[in-house]
Amino acid sequence: MNYQPVISLFLFCLFAFGAQGSPMCDSLPQPMKSRVLAFSETEGPDSGKAVLNLYLHDDYDETVLGATALLQRANPSQVHGRISQWDGRCQFKVLPGTYEMRIQLTGMASFEQENVELQAGRQYEMEIELIRMSPPVPSAKSQAGNNRRR
Repeated sequence: MNYQPVISLFLFCLFAFGAQGSPMCDSLPQPMKSRVLAFSETEGPDSGKAVLNLYLHDDYDETVLGATALLQRANPSQVHGRISQWDGRCQFKVLPGTYEMRIQLTGMASFEQENVELQAGRQYEMEIELIRMSPPVPSAKSQAGNNRRR
C-alpha cells in the first residue's frame, strides 16, 4: 500500500485551511492587568528611611485584604514583605534604594513593577487596582441567609 498521496493531501489541507480558520494570537483579547491608579511623593518623617504606603483595592472598588506585597532590593540583597490589612493598606519603611515590587493574591492578577526608586526622607503613596481573574465569589455573610434551615 502506498499512503504518501493521502498524507500529502492531509498536510496540504491542514496548512491551507487550518491557519485561516484559527484566530491569530494578536487578535485574541488581552487580559486586563493590575495597575497603578495614583502615585504621590512628599517629604517623609524619617530622614534616613523611605516610607511607601500602599492602598490596594480591586476592580469593583472593594479593599483587598490579605494580599502579599513584596519589595526586593538586589544590592545589597534584601526582601521586605507585608500583608494588606482590612482597609487594603500596608506600609514599608525601608532603606533608600531601587526595588522590585510584587503584589499577589490568589484569584487576582499579580502586579509587578521594576526599578521602584525610593529615596531617603521621602514618603510615597501608591494606589493599586488589582484585577480579579473571574467574577467575585459571594461572601459568607451574603450567603448566610441561604443556609438557614426551613
